[in-house]
Amino acid sequence: MLPLCKFYRYLIYRLYHFRNDTPIFNTIATLTIVHWFQLLNIFYVVDEFTSYKIWNSIFSPSKFNPMIVILFGILNFILLYNKKKWKSYDEEFKNESPKERKRGLIIVLSYLIGTIILSFVLVIAIGEYKASLK
Repeated sequence: MLPLCKFYRYLIYRLYHFRNDTPIFNTIATLTIVHWFQLLNIFYVVDEFTSYKIWNSIFSPSKFNPMIVILFGILNFILLYNKKKWKSYDEEFKNESPKERKRGLIIVLSYLIGTIILSFVLVIAIGEYKASLK
């Protein structure tokens, strides 16, 4: 289990309590998706601005295997999930006021949605930048 900063502890707390049907799966799945988009952003930027061509070698339709994402999710589970730690997050944040709760929800949603939107904006911005160089 990795030591986590306060924002990530709060993110896990908020995701865990978002829906109560399968909170561990929902939390790990959401974090896996967000981390996957962040990893894709890094690979895309490296691919576009360096001589390393990671994107085409890993993510071409003929080479991409969905098992990569599943393994990434398993890695997230191993690194992030700890029942005792997650219970301590409950203790840490259970006394937040309604105002803090609303502000925290806005920050968490901004982070989650912003990460995914950033991926699309990044592709467009780099495409425009490269087109302007021609």
